[in-house]
Amino acid sequence: MNKKVENIDLILKQTWIAVQKMYSEMAQEYDSTAVQALTLLKIDPKNGTRSTNLGPKMAIEPTSLTRIIKLLEDHGYIYKEKTTQDKREVIIKLTEKGQNYRNISKETVLNFNHMVMEQIPQEKLEIFKDVMSEIMKISSELNRKKHHLNGEKFAK
Repeated sequence: MNKKVENIDLILKQTWIAVQKMYSEMAQEYDSTAVQALTLLKIDPKNGTRSTNLGPKMAIEPTSLTRIIKLLEDHGYIYKEKTTQDKREVIIKLTEKGQNYRNISKETVLNFNHMVMEQIPQEKLEIFKDVMSEIMKISSELNRKKHHLNGEKFAK
């Protein structure tokens, strides 16, 4: 049997690119980027967030995060505050302007999610979540195996 294999990775990529483009175009209306908006959403609006906790929350590298934080600070969305316990540690806090843009970003995300939930039946969304979870497990497992095999190569 020579059945055509669906390109799951292509479907994932095309979908993510479409969503990312939508968010990017919306952010441009506020002279910003989707990544900057996401960063503001990951900052606790009341207490701020330790800079060291932001990277893992967003799954981005520290060097990229440093650039984003600098841009947000330069645009007046955030400010840095040293912690009392460790002067090297910094808490990122929202300015009033940052809080306003965070609220707009949050509303945008909620509206998109609401539209998706209105147009796709709950049963399908549950299946989608299950499938995406399984795909994530498969890709994580393949990644672990790859790292394990690479470790064996270097051990020889």
